[in-house]
Amino acid sequence: MDETSTSDRPSAPSTQLPEAPTTGSPPPTRAAGAGAVRGGGSSLEEVTGYDRSPSDVLRAGVLTVAAVLLLPVARWSRETAAAADGDLVGRLSSAAPAVERFVTGAAALLVVASVVAAWVTPAVTRRWRLSGYLLVGGVLAVALAQAAGWLLDGGGTGVPPRGAAWPGDLDDVLRVDGLAVAAASFAVLAPFVSRRWRRAGVLVLAATTLLQLLSPRPSPATLAVWLLLGAAVGSATLLLLGRPVARPTRGAVAAALAGSGLDPVEVAPAVVDARGSVPWTARLRNGDRVFAKVMGAENRAADLLFRAYRFLRLRDVGDERPFSSLRRTVEHEAMVSLLVRDAGGRTPRLRTIAPVGHDSWLLSYELVDGTTLDRVPDTAVTGPVLHGIWEQVAVLRRHGVAHRDLRRANVLLDPSGTPWLLDWGFSEVAAAPALLDADVAQLLVALALQVGVGPAVDTAVARLGPEAVAASLPRLQPNSLSGATRDALRHDRELAGEIRAAVSQRCGVPEPRLADLERIRPRTLLVVGVLVLATYLLVPQLGDVAGMAERVRHADWAWSPLVLATSALTYVGAALSLAGAVPGRLRAVPTFVAQLASSFAGRLVPAGLGGIALNVRFLQRSGVDVAVATSGVGLSYAAGTVVHVLLLLGFGVWAGRSLPDVARPVESPPVAWGALAVLALTVAASAVPAVRRYVVTRLGPPLRRSVHGLDGTLRSPGKVVLLLGGSAATTLGYLLCLYLSTRALGGDVGLAPVGAVYLAGAAVAAFAPTPGGLGALEAALVAGLVGVGMDHTIAVPAVFLYRIATFWLPVLPGWAAFGWLRRSHYV
Repeated sequence: MDETSTSDRPSAPSTQLPEAPTTGSPPPTRAAGAGAVRGGGSSLEEVTGYDRSPSDVLRAGVLTVAAVLLLPVARWSRETAAAADGDLVGRLSSAAPAVERFVTGAAALLVVASVVAAWVTPAVTRRWRLSGYLLVGGVLAVALAQAAGWLLDGGGTGVPPRGAAWPGDLDDVLRVDGLAVAAASFAVLAPFVSRRWRRAGVLVLAATTLLQLLSPRPSPATLAVWLLLGAAVGSATLLLLGRPVARPTRGAVAAALAGSGLDPVEVAPAVVDARGSVPWTARLRNGDRVFAKVMGAENRAADLLFRAYRFLRLRDVGDERPFSSLRRTVEHEAMVSLLVRDAGGRTPRLRTIAPVGHDSWLLSYELVDGTTLDRVPDTAVTGPVLHGIWEQVAVLRRHGVAHRDLRRANVLLDPSGTPWLLDWGFSEVAAAPALLDADVAQLLVALALQVGVGPAVDTAVARLGPEAVAASLPRLQPNSLSGATRDALRHDRELAGEIRAAVSQRCGVPEPRLADLERIRPRTLLVVGVLVLATYLLVPQLGDVAGMAERVRHADWAWSPLVLATSALTYVGAALSLAGAVPGRLRAVPTFVAQLASSFAGRLVPAGLGGIALNVRFLQRSGVDVAVATSGVGLSYAAGTVVHVLLLLGFGVWAGRSLPDVARPVESPPVAWGALAVLALTVAASAVPAVRRYVVTRLGPPLRRSVHGLDGTLRSPGKVVLLLGGSAATTLGYLLCLYLSTRALGGDVGLAPVGAVYLAGAAVAAFAPTPGGLGALEAALVAGLVGVGMDHTIAVPAVFLYRIATFWLPVLPGWAAFGWLRRSHYV
């Protein structure tokens, strides 16, 4: 038996049946304390481990979006909101200063008491894991509260300067930042405590918020932001570190089955991967065997996330609105299975639906011996089996039922080789023709992966007819497939095209245009987000257009040749660095032209991928081995990163000494708290095995290749000089170009601060998904130059002049260089 959900929808487990002997005892339960039918058990649920939950993804996402939307509203409407808040406070608060101070102090004390109680209790009871959760959540909550306060009103916490019940700013920290910490703490505690304690936490937060509203500070909008941020941080902490997973016990499952009249005598966990639901098998007193899957609130949250993702990402895929409750979801699956079985389809007989545990539901089917297609050898999928599978699809089409998840794991072969269809959790009745065609497309690809294109297409046409199979052509694309089938298709990217060609030839129709199912691409979303952020940061600097125009009119254009010369220096440095990264000698002129051509190729795709691909191809055509060329380009980029970091440290120290009147970064509370939050996140992430595996698998191989290439380069001092010297020349060329651009516009800030700003801004923009850091780099440089004391009427046009010289002007020569390389067979 296997799960029935698609690989990217973990909420719908399978009704497929595990291979098991007809007689004999099922495998033992994982937890000895889970009361079995024999021996009983009084507990309804037990904690089986810790895992990341879809419900935390949903909560963290919704709360974060709400806080982000409320933050600019609170900032932009500050004056109107302040007047309204002042009127509200005037009506609700006491006129007596003593009462006002009492309310303020009571709110602060309640925050302190709630946080202390939440943090001390796990420490006293030695629940160190929970203590660690609370520590991470508290640090992140304070960091975000400080950063949000700084964004809201330029520093502080959005609290007007009025009298306080505590000395200094302690009152603000306790009542405002403390409220965020309390919200985060209660959100972290929620899955560890009973429902009664969760309600008590909500009441404490409500009472604290009410006392805050009765005092003259802070504003209701600020309180709402802090509560949302705190709750979002708590959910994000659980998502990062994992929440306790509570499952119905064996006794609870047995009681649910018995309460439905099935009379089980033996219940055991099913040895299958159910992806989201908890699978069980049971033997009844009359000798029958049943399979039961238990679905809980996590399945509901996963289904909502899955549908939300598909709504944002895809269109015209036939998704309906999610059901109003988990009960309705279970009832829908049961109804479809009954309809299909009554129509003559082969699917396990539904035995019962029953509530189990605190908020879970059990769905039980007859247990059918057999093996799913993804676990049988390819030779077992014979012609009669294929005909039988397509016959089941024909039954569904005649009755307007779309399975919508026809992958190999949802087709079971019994011992006689008869196919059964499983898992109706994502199905639709009275389905539109497009959904029925998508079923055919899904099954064509799934079967072709196992038996080949010809048998899959021929049997489909034989059973469904040419018209039905030809109608699936627009849906024969990855976006129309289940996650498991799509993942398998990545190993044979040409298979979908081969299936379309075979269907067209077999049905006698031309290949139509594929259906446009993408609403938005993830990369497009990232690009739009970066550009919106850059616009948000740059627009305030563009307010004085007349002043900037005046600066441009009086600019000293005698600096222009030097600006262009330093821009050209970057390509010389890149050529030297590439020459030092490979063992053999490269011709100087073609290598320089290749770096110039990369200015054109790098504008087409983000992260410099175009330039990387062009350099690898150039090295190959220059006689360098493929593996050596790849590691050489990687080594060149690694050397550039090392040089960049060293220069950043050097210019940072130099700039710090040359700017005694400029506040150091560590003196800014938001930056300090942000650094602390990054440190806490890094430590917490390193404790997650999945993160460590990702770092080892994704970063390990490139680093090992770079180290291997470095070993060969270090044997030649001349290569080392070329590698590091070229990298330094490239970085310093960009740095000097920015500095000279500021001088051309009349800037008087020294080289050290401008250099530090460039190096820091370039490091930040390297993570932007736009080509050349477009948008992100401009915003970072303008903000940095203004931060070190440069007038914005100089900073903005200077950055634009720098980008014209280094990003836009080289595009046309780069295009010409790329054409020359192609004509000369260097690429």
